[in-house]
Amino acid sequence: MVVTDVERMMSVVLWIILVVIVLVMLLAAWRFLVVRSEGSAVVIRRLPADTGRRWRHGSMRYRGETLEYFKLRSLVPKADLIINRQDVDYMGSRELDPSEIRLLADDATVHSLKVRGVRYEIALDNAYSMGLVSWLESAPSRRLERMDHTILQNKIDRSKRRDR
Repeated sequence: MVVTDVERMMSVVLWIILVVIVLVMLLAAWRFLVVRSEGSAVVIRRLPADTGRRWRHGSMRYRGETLEYFKLRSLVPKADLIINRQDVDYMGSRELDPSEIRLLADDATVHSLKVRGVRYEIALDNAYSMGLVSWLESAPSRRLERMDHTILQNKIDRSKRRDR
């Protein structure tokens, strides 16, 4: 039996397709097992949006000064949205609209955030809601974060020279 060039080419193409499928499955398994086990279940949407529309399920986790959001239906190995705590303005919270109750958990609270001029709504259950608000409230003030360390060092040096 003689193998033709066309058959060899088909064999290579099939192997490439198989490798791509395996890689996608491994990425999906990693995203499902690792990311979802480390985070909190969340539903988020970017505003403006129609009432009860454009909610995206996912998982969020806190990493120091940032909040990372991973969409449920995404295979990207990094976070789909990264929010720095210093960039967040907390706009308040509200109860679910009747049209949202069928999509979201009954006890969810919707939090409105403004991040670098973009408005988001995040729906969380009570325990995760307290965690989000605590994380936002515990952020250092922007004035303290923006302090120039060179100026501070110069003040310390001047103070030491005066004490001599």
